Amino acid sequence: MFSVERKWWFYLPLMVLACLSTLFLFRSAQVPSTGSLAYFLIFALCSACLHRLLSFLTWLLLLWLAPKLADRRIAAK
Repeated sequence: MFSVERKWWFYLPLMVLACLSTLFLFRSAQVPSTGSLAYFLIFALCSACLHRLLSFLTWLLLLWLAPKLADRRIAAK
């Protein structure tokens, strides 16, 4: 995990976007909201995977637009 991924301004919006995307996917797939442990487990796993994907894509975008902000080791070179 890079230092930018530990910042609240990076983590929080991506987590919200991942949760909203997971809800959208669940509604699109017509997964019934049963409130069971299995539903919440699948939701958590899907949300975590989407969060890591969005985090990686945003980090690549930051690396392209502002390398000093994305990773200080790369900017030092």
